[in-house]
Amino acid sequence: MRHTTTSPLRAGLSLPTTLRSRCLRQVAAIGLALAAAAPAIAQQEMLMGGFDTNAWEIGNQTRNQNQIVVEFVRPGEKVTSWTELLTMQVIRKSSTSGSLDDMVPKLFEDLTKRCPSVKWNVVHRNSSSDTEEAGMVYEWVLKDCPPDADQHEIARVAVGRHNIFRLAYVAKTSALAPEKRESLIKEISTARIIRR
Repeated sequence: MRHTTTSPLRAGLSLPTTLRSRCLRQVAAIGLALAAAAPAIAQQEMLMGGFDTNAWEIGNQTRNQNQIVVEFVRPGEKVTSWTELLTMQVIRKSSTSGSLDDMVPKLFEDLTKRCPSVKWNVVHRNSSSDTEEAGMVYEWVLKDCPPDADQHEIARVAVGRHNIFRLAYVAKTSALAPEKRESLIKEISTARIIRR
């Protein structure tokens, strides 16, 4: 790994860097690995809305056959030393991806073993639509788990026909102010899958 500070996983959740490789393997193990389809599948649908990216700068972007991840930081910050981070992720869906109720908690297994005080909950679920099979907004809070900084994340996961999308905002704070939390939930909830 290129640094040891806490930053979001390339696999999607903002977990301490030391857990990245284990969580990436876990994401693949729960069925987010690439189906043997052409790369154009990710182009057939996309997640639109959720945040105004003009207030952010690209800090890092990676792409492989399984996923595309773009991490945004506030102007003047870096992905290695951020106070707020916005992550947009597209993961290729496979026939073994499973339900969100199975998938999301599995992503927290390593973190909850190391930091039992982590708390997460589903804020709300999205009903299915013509472009979205399932979706949810969830949050998690990491407190008092040195050497990691306290963090609070609000994220939206949406399952499309071909991909699983994740849009997440995380701040290094023990708790977001209630008005900020509500504003973020409202903003992130506007993200929708569209098909071309």
